[in-house]
Amino acid sequence: MLAEIIDLRADPQDDILLRKLLAHAFPGLRLRRGALTINPDENTLVYSYEHDFLALDKTRFENLLANFAETTQELRNTAQRLR
Repeated sequence: MLAEIIDLRADPQDDILLRKLLAHAFPGLRLRRGALTINPDENTLVYSYEHDFLALDKTRFENLLANFAETTQELRNTAQRLR
């Protein structure tokens, strides 16, 4: 799963923003086993999460999806606040 967090600009302020977001995410607990990456084609910061979805039952899938949505929104809010 991928979710766009924020558009990135080629300026020093966004370099600072990336550093702050990575520090915010350390040691990874806020990302719930996901990762922050940069999509170079669209110049956006992306939250990604990988899982073997075929191995999930309905309840676990619903929980995983809810956690992904919650984490995505929290990262978007934090990115906007830090910018």
